[in-house]
Amino acid sequence: SLGPVIKLEDLEVNVEKFAVKRGGKNIKLSAREFKLLVYLLYSKGQTLSKDKLISHVWDGDSLVVPNTVEVYMGYLRKKIDKAFPDKPPLVQTVHGFGYRLGKRTDV
Repeated sequence: SLGPVIKLEDLEVNVEKFAVKRGGKNIKLSAREFKLLVYLLYSKGQTLSKDKLISHVWDGDSLVVPNTVEVYMGYLRKKIDKAFPDKPPLVQTVHGFGYRLGKRTDV
């Protein structure tokens, strides 16, 4: 495993402590946002479809609609990107495909 701390550029996530930091600043996430971020980090560089995100982050809950994923990606983006306007955004939307964190590695 990647150990308790996963990093992407200046973003650090401690999986055991549920702690998220960017540039040394603490970021508060809900449990669901945290789960979404961790899954994106474990798959960093890969584009994940909304269906894939629903099956991993919402455990395939049939009541979850693709729009829910968009809403949560918006929350994440606000907290880890928009809150740091002087830093490059980490959350990428791949139109028609889904989302990824960081630069593409699945080309």
